[in-house]
Amino acid sequence: MPTVRESLRVSKKPTRRKGITAREAKNEDYVTQTVEQIKSLRYRTFADQKPWLDGEGNIIWSQWRMRAGEVVFSQNFETCMGVVIVFNIGIIMYEANQDAQCYPEFADNFNDCHLRSSSQAWLYILNMLLNGIYTLECATRLYVERSAFFCNKWNLIDSLTLVAGWMASSGMNIGNVAVLRMFRLVRVVRAVRVLVSIPEFYLLITGLYSSIKAIIFGAMMLVSVILFWAVISVELFHPITSRLDFHQCERCANGFSSIFAASLTLFQQIVAGDAWGTISLPLVEAEPWTAAILFWILITISLGVLNLILAVIVERAAEARENDQEAKLKKKQQDRAKSMEELALLCANMDVNNNGMVSFDELLQGYDELPDFQRLMDVMDIKREDMETVFHVLDSDDSQEVSYLEFCQNLGAFFQKRSSDYAITGKVFCS
Repeated sequence: MPTVRESLRVSKKPTRRKGITAREAKNEDYVTQTVEQIKSLRYRTFADQKPWLDGEGNIIWSQWRMRAGEVVFSQNFETCMGVVIVFNIGIIMYEANQDAQCYPEFADNFNDCHLRSSSQAWLYILNMLLNGIYTLECATRLYVERSAFFCNKWNLIDSLTLVAGWMASSGMNIGNVAVLRMFRLVRVVRAVRVLVSIPEFYLLITGLYSSIKAIIFGAMMLVSVILFWAVISVELFHPITSRLDFHQCERCANGFSSIFAASLTLFQQIVAGDAWGTISLPLVEAEPWTAAILFWILITISLGVLNLILAVIVERAAEARENDQEAKLKKKQQDRAKSMEELALLCANMDVNNNGMVSFDELLQGYDELPDFQRLMDVMDIKREDMETVFHVLDSDDSQEVSYLEFCQNLGAFFQKRSSDYAITGKVFCS
């Protein structure tokens, strides 16, 4: 006859098996009730993500506000808005292509161009419809979140972008309308939030965000090194290149004529990797001693600064992944909730008399006969002689028996404490 654990593996909502005794059927009822209680506890664990509930799980919002909150806070709503935003980005790209066709013929009289995007009625109607959708979203979020709406930076960005969208669509004489249209591209950052639910993409986004500081300072260091070599290039290379005859290169003779020109040349040759030999090879052929300086320029910028920046960016991204406590806590809570449901099934197999309780004798018998339970104890470094201590920890009310729920909650907390103590001890010995 299959065990209770095996029967419950068939479905998350187990049905009662045929041909079992009344005590065994009652035992399965105990397991089902315990699993439902565990799921309820897990729901309360994430109650802070449902603002219409208080700490005890009671509804504190009105019915309409709660229904609106269930919509705007759902992943499905974020996904739908992400699709709308991506579609809007496509419309912006089409508008940019249409406006680009007006140049250079209508550069001075842009409004006379019949190809411009603002002259197409269907684009105007579509933009008004999209602005209406964004306005409805912001209004709904404001109704749901109330004062907390202004504490969310994403809501503020959406609001400013919405204002720019309405100003661009209304045809108001407020300056460069193209700039206002480009401001709508900020919404693409909002669309990225939809993909954050994918673990791999989440790692990429957090890594990029944590590396921004390193990228900025790395760029400043790169500019400093390029400026340093630009000064030397102007002093040493320009007197030579200004006299050389560069075929099919009008700029090469003045490539080191100023600090700006020399910096642009070095960036083009080394950082962008474009046409290094066009100006450098004729220079070396004319004056071979310049090869040594060009070599050190290449080494310091390409192999030195660029690789150093890359190494720092990778290190910062790795540190961000390791220090992401929020993601670790979420995963830990999910794993613990899943483990508690597994513990409820272990209780059912250890409960010999099927009374919904586990005694000390049944706990010892479970250690001897159930490989899964013994494996769990081994992971916690608990031997058979330690089982009496473990039972007293689990039996918080000194009833000499432990209910399924009591077993799951206290053993899970005990396991978490032992794991934390082990981690702290390991750090002490390794330090």
